[in-house]
Amino acid sequence: MRPRIVFRTHYQVDEPAYMEFLIKLCTSPVQSTYRELVAQKLAREIKTRGGKLNEDAGRYGADLAEDLGLITSNNVWTDKGHLVDLIASINYGTLEEQLKLNLAEKLLYFRVFLEADGAALLFLGRKLVECRAVANSEATWNALAKEMFVEIYSNYLRLTNSTSERVELRRMVNRINTQGYKGNSGEHKIFVHLHTLYRLGLIIRPENGRSRAYQLPDNAQGKPRGLEILLNEVPDMLSLEKVINTHRWIEIATKVFQIDRIHSPVGTAYPNTEKVLSLVMPYYEQIMSTGTPMCPLSTIIEAILIDQLANKSLLLSYNDAMSMIVAAQKERPKDIRFHVDRRGRPAFLKLSEDIVEACFEQVTA
Repeated sequence: MRPRIVFRTHYQVDEPAYMEFLIKLCTSPVQSTYRELVAQKLAREIKTRGGKLNEDAGRYGADLAEDLGLITSNNVWTDKGHLVDLIASINYGTLEEQLKLNLAEKLLYFRVFLEADGAALLFLGRKLVECRAVANSEATWNALAKEMFVEIYSNYLRLTNSTSERVELRRMVNRINTQGYKGNSGEHKIFVHLHTLYRLGLIIRPENGRSRAYQLPDNAQGKPRGLEILLNEVPDMLSLEKVINTHRWIEIATKVFQIDRIHSPVGTAYPNTEKVLSLVMPYYEQIMSTGTPMCPLSTIIEAILIDQLANKSLLLSYNDAMSMIVAAQKERPKDIRFHVDRRGRPAFLKLSEDIVEACFEQVTA
């Protein structure tokens, strides 16, 4: 059981939106490349936009993308890398304007960070609810980083039954307990997680010169804050594992971002294959245009979930979306095909040329 916390981090790559720069501008969906080249490209992209990012930090940015599950060790897009390409957009304007996230991007990064870094988000969320604020201090960041990693690794040590994982987790806990963090190490370990919460709109960052400070927003009209809702819905590591493994992140996100929504059961909103294809086709074509041999079904589904919720306030569960695509495949098995994973579950989608051309003609008619 891998602890859901990213470890190799750097304070210069604390912006979630840097990941879309890395995916769209610095890596490929089909061609591998050297990590050093990715780091150079990312540093150049940030510098041309007026930001500060050296090549060493760019390397950490690429490592972060791998830890988040966006690229492989060969720097090729994963299914979640394709999801970033489908949902995120690089805007014009100042760097600050480009780093702000719209609702669809908030849902995207909530999904990505919850799976890869959810333990850190929950730990820091509890700290902020308890203390209301954390302010810039070398001692504060180092102490907070030590406490965070020791607590999270200790929690996973109690959860896992794997002997090798237990040995590694115990080694990490002992090392961090003994050595701790010094200098600016705490900043490197803490800022990525805190700033992600800030960009998601769950905490605020008061203007205070060049120093760092994060705090809870005011409690508007007595309503619970989004961060408090997250902690209530996902109170511990076991709950986090259940949410991830059952694909319930979209339901949690709807509550956390307090989106007014309409639940859409299968068969009511999308009663026929043509409407299902109208949802699937734009994402399918964009993915296949990259040269990827097969289209990840999970990427298609999650792109639909994000689009429907962000743009139509329509909540569709992962299982409902999968059910409606499976139903369409049963109706037109020659045109809609699945490739399955090792467990026999649909994992990749392949559409016939005839159905793609027919959908294209309907769009252009």
